[in-house]
Amino acid sequence: MLCKRIRNSCIPLVLVWLAASVFFTVPVLLTGCRKPAASGQLIKTWEAAGEEIPPVIYEPPLEALPPAKAELWAGTVSHHLLAEKQINSWFSEIAKRRRVETFFIISPSHYGLSAQEWSLDNCRWETKNGIVYTDEKKEREIATALGVTYEPQVFPDEHGVNTLIPYISRYFPKAKVCVIAVHGEPPLNQKNAQFLADSLAPYFSEAGRKRNFLLISTDFAHHGDLEGTEFKDTRSREFFRNPSDSTWIFCGCDNRPGIYVISRFLTPDTKNAVLYHTNSFELSGLDGNDITSYFFSLFYN
Repeated sequence: MLCKRIRNSCIPLVLVWLAASVFFTVPVLLTGCRKPAASGQLIKTWEAAGEEIPPVIYEPPLEALPPAKAELWAGTVSHHLLAEKQINSWFSEIAKRRRVETFFIISPSHYGLSAQEWSLDNCRWETKNGIVYTDEKKEREIATALGVTYEPQVFPDEHGVNTLIPYISRYFPKAKVCVIAVHGEPPLNQKNAQFLADSLAPYFSEAGRKRNFLLISTDFAHHGDLEGTEFKDTRSREFFRNPSDSTWIFCGCDNRPGIYVISRFLTPDTKNAVLYHTNSFELSGLDGNDITSYFFSLFYN
């Protein structure tokens, strides 16, 4: 009888021990696999918040467009709302020519909030035209390929992404996005940039380019006067004039990894059209010694 009582009293203890083991072991295993935990946070864009567009005193002329039957698959666009009209025209031109299933946005991580080399998250963005969603499957795949977990602290204030989302909602209401924030300023860590390119390559095969679009959110020359800005932009234009895996280095911008990724996906027949080239001083007439420049361009085959 005594043995029976001891055996019966031990059974609950064993069950408690097993439950505790599962409780503590499973999170460790998941952490070891570095599975990104989705945040699903809702971010209010400037448009939804009613932020005003800065006034401008100048509109740059249209420089060039890709040929009518060109297949667009990537481009550079400013994330400064001062250039709102050019941002709008850039997205409008893409929408005239193709559908996009997923925009892959590589943005600078501007505020030092990234704890890893690449920051990703499963976000939703509020715009006047509705909610823009993350392509959860692809975002998760990229995070796994890069070996990172989600960083929800990065994106609520990241204008490199949030400035552009309303235009995706406006012109591509069914499109989803994959966001990647990077340490964009020079010097470039080429090994990490190549790893990012390798992780994105499956989505930009010949077939993938028909569904996806590589959006490089970037501004170019920073913090100079007009003469210095023109000098830097002349160098940057070498890449747009002759895009190749060797001319990318001429680009002086705040998203060097994004430019590098584009350069890895170029083919011998890839061309570029610069739609607009301007700068903050031309547009606003202000801060002539602290100029930021902009290239709005499209890569095509």
